[in-house]
Amino acid sequence: MTLPTMLFDTTEHVLIAVHGREQPCDEDWELYMQTVLALPPTCSKTLVVTAGGGPNAKQRASINDFVSSHTLTVAICTDALLVRQIGIALSWFNPRVRSFRGNDIASALRYLEVGGPEAATVHHKVARMRLEIEGRAPRTTK
Repeated sequence: MTLPTMLFDTTEHVLIAVHGREQPCDEDWELYMQTVLALPPTCSKTLVVTAGGGPNAKQRASINDFVSSHTLTVAICTDALLVRQIGIALSWFNPRVRSFRGNDIASALRYLEVGGPEAATVHHKVARMRLEIEGRAPRTTK
């Protein structure tokens, strides 16, 4: 069984993307972009949690194209230097992108202004997706 390169899910206000160590394959990225393009206006915040994988140049171009006409606040949780550098590059196109340490999801959610039950839901979904990415739980998300 091949492990997914990224998983994603949503709450009312947050799009959650979890990446493994590898960059997303084009198939996973295309599914992600379809979800991004279909987001309701209430879902304008994105939490990215990654073990080191991040979008390639072509994939970054597709998300930059989207944010050129949509306002998204993005928090990226990672300890990977390359991904932190990608976050800096993305912030040139969207100044509302900010990076946090890999396990500092609580600070990222404060930055996104997500609290209460929705924050608890995000924590739960991130934990589940991390286990799926690592192959330690059955795949249940997109």
